[in-house]
Amino acid sequence: MIIDFLLRQRCEIMPWAGMEQGRDVYGETESRACRLQEGRKLESEGGVDGTADTARAAALMFCTGEPIPARSRVRCGDKEYTVTACAVAHGLGQEHLEVTLV
Repeated sequence: MIIDFLLRQRCEIMPWAGMEQGRDVYGETESRACRLQEGRKLESEGGVDGTADTARAAALMFCTGEPIPARSRVRCGDKEYTVTACAVAHGLGQEHLEVTLV
């Protein structure tokens, strides 16, 4: 598939599994091929009250596989991020994930 050619980095994902005694609990760490774009400022128009919504992100990650829950941890190289959103996108030859990281 075309998108697999673009995924030249590797990341470790610690999927958020919930809370236990007030602490985040994570599932088993998995490794995925990805593409990370750092230093992003994401904007979408039209908030609920008609104003523009702006969300800052440290990075945007593209990968394939099962959607990644919000609050999951992602380690790529020497940097660690927290997932704030994960959307399934279509294009570039196959379905893929667009993951917002802070």
